[in-house]
Order: sequence, then structure tokens, then C-alpha cells
Amino acid sequence: MFYDDLDKAKNNIEKKIQWYDKKSRQKKMWYILLVVLDIIVSAFIPFATLFIDNYSNTQYIVAFMGSIVTISSGILATFQFHRLWINYRFTTETLKAHRDLFEVNVYPYDGADKAQVLIKNIMLIEAKQNTIWIYNEKNKNNPKKEN
Repeated sequence: MFYDDLDKAKNNIEKKIQWYDKKSRQKKMWYILLVVLDIIVSAFIPFATLFIDNYSNTQYIVAFMGSIVTISSGILATFQFHRLWINYRFTTETLKAHRDLFEVNVYPYDGADKAQVLIKNIMLIEAKQNTIWIYNEKNKNNPKKEN
């Protein structure tokens, strides 16, 4: 029974680490993609305006580029990829630290009930992550006013 609990605890934390790591990488990829798109398109708008007098369709290209910047900025603000990337990465690294302590039998994983302690700590870490997520979801459309 004891080894069964140890295997379950190890499998549980590995699955959690993989899930949070995958989500972190996805959010990072979207964040970097949209920020780079924003920078590149924004940088070309002044350059493209130089051709408005020579090419009649340039004004439409500039307007389209401005729309791309607005849309990508709106997506970044709405979906908060940067905040999620950081939160998921923090949770991943916290879980990894607990896994490493568990594997080398260091406090709090140095007792006979180390599997139960690990499961409890995983649940606490996820509860904290969920609390942060709920708080951010409630407040993302109500930014605090500066005095």
C-alpha cells in the first residue's frame, strides 16, 4: 500500500507539472507572437506613410496596418497572456521544487506519510492558483484607479 501511494503521488505531481508547463509555454508563445507582431507592424506604419503621395492604395495599407496593431493590442489586453504565462510558470516551478524535495526525502517529505503530504501540498498550490485566477478574472475589467 505504501508504494502504491508513493507512485500515485509521483504520477500526480508529474501530470500537474506537465499541464502547467504546457499552459505556460502556450501563453508565452502567444504573448511573444502578438508583441512582436505589434512591434513590427507599428514600426512599418511611418515608413509606409512615405508612399501615400506616390501610390494611391498606400492609405489602405496604412489603415490595415493600424487595424492589425489595434487588434493585436486588444487581444493581448483581453486574454492577458503575459500574466497567465507568469502565473503558470510560477506554479510549474513551485511544483517542481516540491517534487525535488519529495524525491530526496527532505522536509516536509521526510516522514512515513510523505505521499499524503505531497498530495496535500499539490492541492494547496492548485487552490492558490485557482484563487489567483478567480481574483484576476473578477478584476480584469475593473482596474484599480490611481489616486
